Amino acid sequence: MRLLVTGGTGFIGSHLAEHGRRLGAEVVALGLTDRPEERANVELLRGQGVEVLAGSITDPELCRRAVRGATHVFHLAVAMREGAKSDEFFESVNLDGTRRLLEASADEGVRRFVYCSTIGIYGHRAPGITREDSPLAPGNVYERTKVAAERLVRDFGAERSLPYSILRPADVYGPRDHRLLKLFRGISSGRFPFFGGGEGRRHMIYVDDVVSGFFRACERDQALGESFILAGPKACTLRELVAGVQAATGSRRYGVRLPLKPMLGVAAVVEDVSRVLGVDPPIYRRRMDFFWSDSEFDTSHARRNLDWAPRVELREGIRRTLEDYRRSGALAS
Repeated sequence: MRLLVTGGTGFIGSHLAEHGRRLGAEVVALGLTDRPEERANVELLRGQGVEVLAGSITDPELCRRAVRGATHVFHLAVAMREGAKSDEFFESVNLDGTRRLLEASADEGVRRFVYCSTIGIYGHRAPGITREDSPLAPGNVYERTKVAAERLVRDFGAERSLPYSILRPADVYGPRDHRLLKLFRGISSGRFPFFGGGEGRRHMIYVDDVVSGFFRACERDQALGESFILAGPKACTLRELVAGVQAATGSRRYGVRLPLKPMLGVAAVVEDVSRVLGVDPPIYRRRMDFFWSDSEFDTSHARRNLDWAPRVELREGIRRTLEDYRRSGALAS
């Protein structure tokens, strides 16, 4: 097995690359190295024998070089939280980059192309239980380009006989996740601003369970041409998530509770103004989705066809994540 992981210097990608090495595969990680956490992941991966190619999926020559000789491709490279970027930027990375990678993979005879999509394509407030065939409701350019990229993968797979699977992970967390680190830091210091009542459902999934889903998709014939939701053992409310982190950190209080609706309006204005000015917004619409979302997911399709099941309960996942933050020095003991 020679595995290419795009977005391999990021949170999920670095865990996939690590696990590939544990299985004895040759692993190439293609990714950016702009942020301190990405540079730390590069050092970690190179120490485990992963070949790291620094750069963007938008570089045609680098893309072909990365795919050369690959038997399996995990495609995670994505434009996601860049609030000040234009729609054309998202299309360049999420669509043109995916198309370029698909072409190179077909030319190289890749045996399995696993595309990482997102549960965000269903929208952020979905009544009932969401399944693979539930209505799509993408609400921003990131989610719209993910829907379009899924379609691109399906069409290309059919036209070029490229074996593929599509995975839609829920809210992924775990060691090296710098997005949730802000939540842990805020709660442990008693300065986490809690917007709204926290009744909305969140369906977290620990990173190890996502990794097992990707490798199952490589092994199972039942995964070919299929899309799968990956989510944890059960959903929780945002209030329960915050309470779990508060208990784990031993914090007496998480912070101040504030009304949500005014902040949704503020986030929209700040994002729009920042886009005009060409700067990264300190707050934007997708960041406020954390407080506004309400969704729960059915994973029976993945359980049945991938012979997969999430193993890590939320309480245990929070404990492991906190332990890693403290061990790495990202969070004080």
